[in-house]
Amino acid sequence: MRSNAHDYLLFAIKLLLMLSILNAAYQELWHIMSTNIFLLILVFTPQILKESSQIIIPKEFEYALIALVIITAIFAKSFAPILFGISMGMISLMILFILYQNNQIKKNKFLILILPLSITVALGTFLELAKFAIKILILHQELNNLYEYAMWNLSYVAIGAIIATLLGYIYITTHASPLKKIIKSFIKSNPDLPQKTDSTEEIIELIQKGESEKIEFKETLRVNIHTNDIDKRIEYATLKAIVAMLNTQGGTLLVGVNDKGEITGIEKDRFENPDKFSLHLTNIIRERIGKKYLQFINLETTLVEGKYIMKVNCIKTNKPVFLKESDGTEEFYIRVGPSSSKLIGSELVEYIERKFKKEN
Repeated sequence: MRSNAHDYLLFAIKLLLMLSILNAAYQELWHIMSTNIFLLILVFTPQILKESSQIIIPKEFEYALIALVIITAIFAKSFAPILFGISMGMISLMILFILYQNNQIKKNKFLILILPLSITVALGTFLELAKFAIKILILHQELNNLYEYAMWNLSYVAIGAIIATLLGYIYITTHASPLKKIIKSFIKSNPDLPQKTDSTEEIIELIQKGESEKIEFKETLRVNIHTNDIDKRIEYATLKAIVAMLNTQGGTLLVGVNDKGEITGIEKDRFENPDKFSLHLTNIIRERIGKKYLQFINLETTLVEGKYIMKVNCIKTNKPVFLKESDGTEEFYIRVGPSSSKLIGSELVEYIERKFKKEN
């Protein structure tokens, strides 16, 4: 029932926006028309993202859009440019946070500050130019005070963008802003996206959760802690965990943490630096799992308590992933609780049939 009510509400909002656009065009209220066109596109955005990229926008964001539409309808003449700036700034921040959570960009406070403002002012300028073209080229109206009016509009748009930018900056630095609930809901709605860790506190919190189907610890990547020698079997165990996560629900592998949850660091593996460690892990993934699956794996090194930890984020794949043995044979693993389990024979066939073919 709640889902149906939500769908009906969105449909009503879309219809009202379309009618408002037609009415604003008829009355030549171009600033209201342009704002409502943008809001209409924004309301359709969650559906477009879900169908095109399987990204699910949380209900809280959609409700925020509905509230924005209602406020715009009530205070359109006074606050439309500012509301436009806020809404465009917020959608720019959402794009940033999607990329950030998906590990496509690194944390950059300057980017958080400049991108929403730049996109919003650029789009606001484009809309002002469009209104100019309509008035001059199509309706043949005189300029009058059009320049002054456009500058005031852009100023209000910039103020709205600055408000949204400050909210985003507060969130990215302190995780304490009105965006927090929406961002958390976005992460929860999209469990297949790997989560980026920003601080040692979050790494420690992840370690404290302990090993599970989606979290595993490895003390080293290649060194046997009992013999202190480089051991290919240790590497194999790490790759096995990665393959198992790719074949199940995805997850996080922490290298440099022992089974007790104690931080031992990747220094035990005797690489020159974390970059050499990352390069070696990338190479063995390419050789033993396949380079086409690197897009589902993200490596991130974090300094915690004076020691480096390698965080391996894995997204579940839409095709079965096999681990190559040294003799050329292949093995298939899945996560069962906090461990990786090998499937063979009919179990393997049944799992692939159920897990992958139905999804495709």
